[in-house]
Amino acid sequence: MSLTRFIKDVLRKPEAIPTPGAIFYNATVAKVLRKPETKIANDIVEKMGNGTILDLGSGTGYLSIEIAKRSPGLQVYGIDLSRQMVKIARRHAKGVDNARFVFGNAAKLPFKDDSIDLVISTGASHHWKTPRMVFDECYRVLKTGKEAWIYDGCPEVFNNRADRRKLNEKYGFLVGRLGHRVSTLHGFTREEYQTMIKDMLEQTAFKGSYQMALTDIWMKITLRKRK
Repeated sequence: MSLTRFIKDVLRKPEAIPTPGAIFYNATVAKVLRKPETKIANDIVEKMGNGTILDLGSGTGYLSIEIAKRSPGLQVYGIDLSRQMVKIARRHAKGVDNARFVFGNAAKLPFKDDSIDLVISTGASHHWKTPRMVFDECYRVLKTGKEAWIYDGCPEVFNNRADRRKLNEKYGFLVGRLGHRVSTLHGFTREEYQTMIKDMLEQTAFKGSYQMALTDIWMKITLRKRK
């Protein structure tokens, strides 16, 4: 087994990032992802001006807070299984009244059926111990006809030198330089998305109602709750 594969397997084991990891994440990875997550925030605000958004694995809260600050008509909830992450996110969200962070498990969401207008998640799905349950929970809480946008790493995004150069120009040296390594450790390969992840999705309530696409630095899975 390669060192990269060993580290990747270890990282997937803890579903909730422990306190030291949360502090390290806040000081490093969260900062690297700020510009890409800002783009996601802008995309969401362009799509909807009001409603309720749920951010799964919201971490230190940057994406949720940026969405909330850009659109006061949106109520944004972040949920994370790490108490330290929730604590950090709440500290970051002071003064942002339409962003709230709760401790909880994405496989057992504390939200009513048909209550959410958009579910989002960035860089969290590779941590989920019971992903099928998480996706079924997304389906349950989404309103009919609404979507879930699930973003996670895919190292192939950075394989092409020209594309990597564009990402450097767009987001800065750190994203281009570290993106491949982060995606290798925190995400899935394209083959894994097309086999393992696809097979799993076919066993959920979203069966036949999803698509995958390389988007920016991510693999984005768009899932729709059928009418």
